[in-house]
Formats: sequence, C-alpha cells, structure tokens
Amino acid sequence: MGLVSTSYELIGRILYTDIYNEQGTLLLSAGKMLTAKDIDSLLINNIFEIAVKGATREIKPIENIAPELLHQIDEAWNYDPEMAVIYKETLSGIKDLLDRTKEGEQVNIQEMVTQFSPLIKHALEHRYVFHPLHTLKGKDEYTYRHSINVGLLSALIARLLGLPDEVCVEVGEAGLFHDIGKLEIPDGILNKPSRLEEEERKIMRKHTQYGYTLLRKFPNLPKSFADVALLHHECLNGTGYPFGLRHENIPLSVQIVSVADKFDALASDRVYREKVSPFEAATALWNAQFAGLMNPAIVTPFVTYIIESYIGSKVRLSNGQKGVIVRYNHQEPLRPLIRTDEGLFTKLEVERDIQIVEVL
Repeated sequence: MGLVSTSYELIGRILYTDIYNEQGTLLLSAGKMLTAKDIDSLLINNIFEIAVKGATREIKPIENIAPELLHQIDEAWNYDPEMAVIYKETLSGIKDLLDRTKEGEQVNIQEMVTQFSPLIKHALEHRYVFHPLHTLKGKDEYTYRHSINVGLLSALIARLLGLPDEVCVEVGEAGLFHDIGKLEIPDGILNKPSRLEEEERKIMRKHTQYGYTLLRKFPNLPKSFADVALLHHECLNGTGYPFGLRHENIPLSVQIVSVADKFDALASDRVYREKVSPFEAATALWNAQFAGLMNPAIVTPFVTYIIESYIGSKVRLSNGQKGVIVRYNHQEPLRPLIRTDEGLFTKLEVERDIQIVEVL
C-alpha cells in the first residue's frame, strides 16, 4: 500500500496502518475513518505521509431526517465526528427500511442488522460514547432513535457485565428489534399525544406478540431476538406482561434490554411527555430494582456507569443551584459530590432533600 500526502482531501478515507508520533505514542489506529480532527493531529505531529485504503468512504447527504436533528447529532458528538456520521447514517437507514415496511414491503431484518453493525461496533470500542444520546432534544424520529438507542445501551450493559463480545453484539441487535411488533400497531394509538384508554392499552400490549411472531419467521436469527421482542415488558416480581413471568424464567438478554428500554424511554422526549434528566431516569431504575421489578446485578453497574460518564458535567440541582459533578459515591452512586458555581461543595449523600434534575 503506497503512501499519500496528508491532506484534508483524505477525510473519509480508511487508515491502513497504525500511526505513532516521534515519542512512540499511538495517535491513530489502523481501520479508523479519518476526520478533520485526525488530519489536524497528523499535521501537528509532522506526519506528512500516511497509508490509506483505496476506496473513499462515501458520505451521502441525508434527506429523510430533519436538519435540526442532524445538527444536534453533530453537536452531541463534536469530539467524535465518526460517531456522529455513523449514527446519522444508521438512523436514516433504519428509518428508510421501516418506512418502506409500513408502506407494504416485507420487513428486511438482515438489512437492518447490516445498517446497525458499524454503529454498534464503534460504540463498543469507545466506552464513553454513549452519554450524548440523551442530550438530543425533541420528538423527531423518536421511534427509530429509541430502537437504535436501546440496541446500543443493551450492548453497553452486556459489556459492563463482562459478557463476551459476540454476546454483547447479539444482545444489542436484539435490543434494536425489541419494539419491531409496533409496526402492527395503528399510528393513531402509537402516536397518540395523550394517555391511552384501556382498550388502546390492550392493543398496544399486543406489540410484544406481534414482534415475536414476525421474528420467528426468520429461522437464521438468534432465538434471543424473538424472546426479547416477546418478553421485554416482563418484571422479576411477576407483575409484567404478557405472561407474568418471574426471576429465572426471564432470560438474561431480556432483563438487559428491559433496563435499556426503560432508561431510554424516560430520558428521551416522547409524543405524550418530555424527557427527564438521565439522573432521574437512573433513579427510576434504582428504585425499580428495590421494588423487585429489575435485576440489581444489571441495574447497579449500569447506574454506576451513568454517573461515572457524567463526572465533570455541569448540572442543575432541585434547589436551583448549578454546579459540576466532581466525584461519585460508591455506596450511593446517584448522590455524588457537587461543586457549586459559588465554589462550595454539596454532598448529596448528606443533603437528602436535594436532587440532580438536569444535565446542562
């Protein structure tokens, strides 16, 4: 593979070899798609020739996603433009496939997996790439974003539990399809901006069985895909649906996706309500494990991860003060140490009446 001059014309090309600076520190790894920031780094380090793979990665304009949402995605991952590009392309591709399905085409499960694959691979390689997911505002494309987000978060949780890479990917892909049965739910119910009536709730609950039936038509898919679609609303204490299963009767993959589903549903804007902060969503999970609804072995490491990922972030407290999270509390992850804008420290483990209500 020949060398080419380092220039901004290489944005979108794939790096062929690892790049080190003069001190022997790895700057960029082979296989990375080059961004403008990467080119800056190479030139600053006096690296004027590099080896890239032959084909340029074509970045097509995205026309089926609102420009404001595309802008938000770019802003959310401004430190990782590659993640922004892949997330936008995945969102556009999944939306296109599902919209065509609604218009009568046969659902293309394998193509959806193919669309999702680069995103889940990139996300699993970058541990803290997840928390910008819930800085996105507005209800645009919620259904598609929710499916993608649940897939990503499910893979993350599996990784936090120490599961093998291939299991993390499978759980993430199962998470992507957890709500696939909603394709059979009338839009009037799916997008209703107010509380559902009892009969409407009964219809909505059928999405689990619709999803199971659809996914079982594809014998080459892992069984976990159909299990997750059918059982992701089950609860450990038997109060869930459709069967009221308990504890060990609910597969681990289902329990993982259920946690990811609840968190993303709370931390994202929806048709009938605005999102809550990631800390309020994490609190809901924390309370759910003590109520016997969710598995503490899954919830605790995930909640701890959430808090760790927001260390250094600015937040607003329930008493109106603003500050920065400086340290999390191992005993009570949701009650970290805050340094306020006034330079004082607020120990939430002591100040029990104060909560984090917003990430700024």
